[in-house]
Amino acid sequence: MDENKEFNNETVSEENVTNTEAEAAETAAEVTEAAEDAAEAAEEAAEESAEVISEADTAFGEELAEVEADAPAEAPKKKSLIMKPVLIAAGIVIVVALAALVIRLFFNTGLDGTWHYVRQVPMLASDATSDEAVENVDVDYYFTFSGSEVKATIGTVTSKGTYEVHKNDDGKSVMTMELTDLITSYNFLPYGEYEVNVSGNAFTGRKLTLTTASDESATIEMTSASYSAPEIKRENDFTPVESIQGKWIFNQEGYDLSYEFSKDGTATYHENVSQMNMYTGANMTIDYTIEGIYDVNDTSITMHFYYTKDSSMDITYQSDGDTLYINGFPFVKEGTATSAEAE
Repeated sequence: MDENKEFNNETVSEENVTNTEAEAAETAAEVTEAAEDAAEAAEEAAEESAEVISEADTAFGEELAEVEADAPAEAPKKKSLIMKPVLIAAGIVIVVALAALVIRLFFNTGLDGTWHYVRQVPMLASDATSDEAVENVDVDYYFTFSGSEVKATIGTVTSKGTYEVHKNDDGKSVMTMELTDLITSYNFLPYGEYEVNVSGNAFTGRKLTLTTASDESATIEMTSASYSAPEIKRENDFTPVESIQGKWIFNQEGYDLSYEFSKDGTATYHENVSQMNMYTGANMTIDYTIEGIYDVNDTSITMHFYYTKDSSMDITYQSDGDTLYINGFPFVKEGTATSAEAE
């Protein structure tokens, strides 16, 4: 009995276990199936959600496009009003410049600038004897007017003076000039006042005419021109002498003289002298400058320049430190003692 009982118990237990395992397997299968159904449902939900979002984005985009289309166009930016005054000012400057250019080219009646004048001067020919007559030589003058100063250049020799233009009693423009003509030793305008007339323009050529009621034949006609100094050719090799280089000054009452000798062989002589004209008895001032080249040896200097033709002048010298005796007169080096103190 007892053995049957134990047997029955064991059989029951095994059956129970078998039943339990079957149930568990069935349950697991059901859970798996449910999980798969849930996953499939979730996937379908996700697809539906994506479709909804896509449709919403499309609808929003269409609405946004409609809103942008209905929105008013952006107003153009206004240009700064500052540009207008600048453009106006620039226009005024251009107009003024053009007007000044037109006036200068077509209506310039001023004297400032350089003018060319040819005068026939009686001179003794270089190969003439004392009993032969002089010949008329054309001399080229170049007058330069600036402010109240006038310069007359012949070759490489320049004479300096002053001039004035004013209205006479008839309301005409007249000129007076204080300028010694180096060739004649007279004032270049010997008859005092000369009526001034400037004609022409920059294209046809400008002309300056000076006339005087005292002598109709004394009319002077000049043309606007530019000056170019004639070339002075050196015939010999140049050897500088250091002791004479620099500017040397002789200054006494009524006399202001200077020589300047450069290392490169160029030279300048300046003379400013007040004296009485031996022909007219009038006091006059001679203020002129000679520019040229020079040769030098131990005792003499030869200065070459151009004055109606190739010309030269010889001087003797003796060097004594800061004093250079030229033709016996003491010239002191610029920046040292005066010539009066040097004596």
